[in-house]
Amino acid sequence: MIPFWAMAQKVITHTVGPKESLTSIGRLYNINGRELANFNKIDYNKGLTIGQVLKIPVKKGVVIPPSAKTAPSTKETAPAKTANKENGAPIYHTVGKKETLYHISTIYHTTVADIKKWNNLTTDGVNEGAQLIVGYNAGKATIKTQPDIKPAKPVEAPPAPPKTEEAAPQTKPVQPPAPEKKDLPPLSKPAQEEATASVPAKATDFNGGYFKTLYDEQVRGHKVAKDDGAAGIFKSTSGWEDGKYYCLYNDAAPGTILQVTNTANGKVVYVKVLDMISDIKQNNGLVIRISNAAADILGVTDTKFGCTINYSK
Repeated sequence: MIPFWAMAQKVITHTVGPKESLTSIGRLYNINGRELANFNKIDYNKGLTIGQVLKIPVKKGVVIPPSAKTAPSTKETAPAKTANKENGAPIYHTVGKKETLYHISTIYHTTVADIKKWNNLTTDGVNEGAQLIVGYNAGKATIKTQPDIKPAKPVEAPPAPPKTEEAAPQTKPVQPPAPEKKDLPPLSKPAQEEATASVPAKATDFNGGYFKTLYDEQVRGHKVAKDDGAAGIFKSTSGWEDGKYYCLYNDAAPGTILQVTNTANGKVVYVKVLDMISDIKQNNGLVIRISNAAADILGVTDTKFGCTINYSK
């Protein structure tokens, strides 16, 4: 069975450039890095090589970079989409360890907002073992504990670039737009939907950001937890013009608002937790990753900086 995230309008190819990874490439096309590895039947932990060609299932609304090419068509047919109609029989999903609403929404080709509405959820946090309605169909109710995704098979060498009828074979791999300096974990939907737009040169200062008022409400009457350490940055178009800053952080639930202070200059910004930081080599030593718009407000000039974090426990 083809996973729901593979039900894209079309499949394109992407040629791996310097310093690119499954995670950073997945962010370009709004796909989780591990799901991209499974789609290409490669080992997520082995990494990629320059010039390697990946097949990308492109979702509706994702802007395709100029360097991407249309992949050869296949005989495999994706299953019909699950009808998101509340008058049908519900489809259930049992929440796995460390799963987030965003991750579940990508599996069933739906949205976080719909899952929250169908299950009367008021926050983005979910408990392991909980059963969630993730869609509706015309048949009997079904329960799925894990998505029907086949395990990835390791490959010994990268596949040769496929030939297409639209373009003549190239002797030199096409280089994609300038890659990010760091391999990043998957973003939640708000930041991913904006990641394909152009990024302004300078962020507008919103006196700490859009989430400052919500932070004040969360900490009012509650114990405030404190954390500090090294912070990294991820690329996003969110926050440059609306002051909505986001972060990846392991010690607070998704939806929690954090107060982040640059220890070098005392500047403060308020960021919303989207997801956890992936346990990969590039994140060793980091306690948090914030969007580049938030880093701009903090006056950060390097890819890593010291910070202090406060949030409601």
